[in-house]
Amino acid sequence: MKIAIATTFALVAAKEKKVPPRHPLQRLNKLKTFYQNFFEELADNGTMKQGEADRRTVRAEAFIQNLEDAFNRPNCGYYVDDGKHGGPDPNPEVNFNTGKPRNRRTADNEDDLTEAVREWCAEEVQDNYYIKGAYTEQSEANWAECCQFDNEFCLGKAPRSGAGGNKKAYDRLSDNPQLKWKQITTGTRKWAQRYINNCNGMRKYNKAAKRANKMYKAVNEKYFA
Repeated sequence: MKIAIATTFALVAAKEKKVPPRHPLQRLNKLKTFYQNFFEELADNGTMKQGEADRRTVRAEAFIQNLEDAFNRPNCGYYVDDGKHGGPDPNPEVNFNTGKPRNRRTADNEDDLTEAVREWCAEEVQDNYYIKGAYTEQSEANWAECCQFDNEFCLGKAPRSGAGGNKKAYDRLSDNPQLKWKQITTGTRKWAQRYINNCNGMRKYNKAAKRANKMYKAVNEKYFA
């Protein structure tokens, strides 16, 4: 009886225990690893030449370093050890340095990788899963990916039996290279919007987010579109 009571209290305590969000620099380091693995994978399977993969890896690492430098600048990076992600700034309308009102964008707290899948699948549905005007084996794979994610993307077809399970590639990333690339760059964009949106370049011009989008388009249009 005492054991049962102790177990019950332990379970309650575990549920009530607050788990702090991963620090932004830890998230950023994870993204850096994603970029490195992604381009290495494209080179290994012959999709991209090794020289280009190396150059894109170097540029991605430099981008990540710029984001880290921005986060570490005074009055630029934002993080509190509270909430789901630790950001963005809950008072975006006020400059925390001067106390004066200002205009800036906000970022939601939706999971970055999940959001990337939903955005990508919505685009696939608009194209009816056709790739370059034809329904291909890759189209079927894209449909299966999206239908497994959410029935709304099934287009009336029943999901395959046995669909589901955790993705193994780079933690929770998709096995589909095009979607994987979308997840990585979306994660980078969301990181910038969440943790350095107090920076002048992000607040006024959305620079880091635009660069992440540009990176996605460059690789996607050359290798996956």
